[in-house]
Amino acid sequence: MSLQAMMQYFAMDLVTRLMRFIGLKTTLTVLSVLPALAFAASSNLYQVRLKNGDLLSGELKSSSATALVLHTAYAGTITINRKEVQALNPLLAAASPAAKSIAAETSGLPAESPTAITTETAPPIAATSKATKAKTSAAPPIKLWSLQLDLSAATRNGKEQAKNYSLTERFEYRRGDWRGKFDAHYDYETKEAARKTHKYALNPGLDYFYSNQLFWRVDADYSYNYLASDYKNVDLSTGPGYAVWQQGPTRLDLVLLLGHKQAYFREDEAFRLLTEFESPLGYNTASLAWDFSHKWPGTLLEVYSEGNWLELLSQPLSIFDFARELTMETGLRYALTDQIRISWSWQYERSELTLLLPKLPRTSLDLFDSKQKISIGAAF
Repeated sequence: MSLQAMMQYFAMDLVTRLMRFIGLKTTLTVLSVLPALAFAASSNLYQVRLKNGDLLSGELKSSSATALVLHTAYAGTITINRKEVQALNPLLAAASPAAKSIAAETSGLPAESPTAITTETAPPIAATSKATKAKTSAAPPIKLWSLQLDLSAATRNGKEQAKNYSLTERFEYRRGDWRGKFDAHYDYETKEAARKTHKYALNPGLDYFYSNQLFWRVDADYSYNYLASDYKNVDLSTGPGYAVWQQGPTRLDLVLLLGHKQAYFREDEAFRLLTEFESPLGYNTASLAWDFSHKWPGTLLEVYSEGNWLELLSQPLSIFDFARELTMETGLRYALTDQIRISWSWQYERSELTLLLPKLPRTSLDLFDSKQKISIGAAF
């Protein structure tokens, strides 16, 4: 079976599972909205004027503090050094007469000759390569954003077996040396028709780049669980990060954070037996976070991994030793269109906890959960 046939089979299987899991009406609504959003986000045409006078026109794929990635009809996808850019202007829809008129006026050629416009505005590939290595004055900041939405169905394995579905949103905004993000996650879980998990999490963050790769991050994490005894958690952390790769098909960010975590508990008879227990409990933490993705050249596949390894630096209760927590997700995405994709991923969460009672041996209370998820989503 060919790769394309396999992915079509998995796509149909995913839709069938979603229909069974959350209902036909909900699934059809989501599937109908995603293509509309993709069409609305497709008009991303820009004209780039370089310091040496060259003009490039095409679809702006991505941007960083050091480079623009532009897809052109005449030279494919090219990378332009940000320091070479003199101006960046959005174009109207490519098929509109107004857009052709603007391009003609800029290049000094008649609007009736689109072929001539392409020839004039498109420098030879060798010249473009030479231009991207030139050093010129810095360009003004460019507003760029990305948005990812995913609807997932999963099977949970660990302490309990359960069925889970979730909705995840990830928004990123870049302007000059600043990069902001806002992630949101909603989780709903059932076991034998009984509700087991009902929670949401919000994660805003802000990065400031001191150089092309070194940045400083301020991060907040808020979660609320309607059913758990530790119903609310608030984490605030900050620290340095390093963008190992941020151009081309590969991205890898590593961030070292120091922070403080507050865990809020509902009143419970078991907790009342602990004389030193008081809600909320405060923890000082150190963590290493990573965000990795790689698109395989010549294919529609992308592999990704993100997670956080957290060590506790303080212990709020003497009878418990909270050692560390690990949260990670690794998976594959397959692009059905430029925006719509399906994905498979494996999630793993582990908390290492030891009970310390006088005159008794240490007792491990480690907790872990794993999930395999099938998702359908969109990226803009």
